[in-house]
Amino acid sequence: MRHLGLLVVLIVVVSIVATGCQPSSHDRYRQYTYRIAIEGDGIGIQDDIDAMFLLSERPTHLSQWYFP
Repeated sequence: MRHLGLLVVLIVVVSIVATGCQPSSHDRYRQYTYRIAIEGDGIGIQDDIDAMFLLSERPTHLSQWYFP
């Protein structure tokens, strides 16, 4: 009986420690929003670089309104 009580106490202590180590839902949401913002910034920077190279290499291919 003593071993069973010790086992139950051990399981409870381990479960309490394990739940304290996991991030809260607010922390996960904040990390998610940071990741989305960083990915959006990266895509925007890449689009700006692509547009800069396209405009500098072929200015005559911009639009038919400027160069019919």
